[in-house]
Amino acid sequence: MKLAQDYAEFIAVKAVEYMAQNIETLGGFLAHAGVGPGDLKTAISSPEFLAGVLDYMMMDEPVLIDFAKTMDLSPQDIVKARLCFPGSEGELVC
Repeated sequence: MKLAQDYAEFIAVKAVEYMAQNIETLGGFLAHAGVGPGDLKTAISSPEFLAGVLDYMMMDEPVLIDFAKTMDLSPQDIVKARLCFPGSEGELVC
């Protein structure tokens, strides 16, 4: 379903924006992903990168919960969004 995929991408891009507001969180993600700050503009168009953003966020429960709250979503909604990207451990739902 295209709408669900687009919304999952929107959530992942918003997750990048959220992390960019916290230098420590962003720095941890960039180190984890092996991406430099200058690479963000091009990396953000990659479904694999966006999947990695959500994966990283799901590894840090306080960050996941706070991000979900800022988006007026549940943490489970973030997990569902992750299932719309390649490499998910569950069944693709989009």
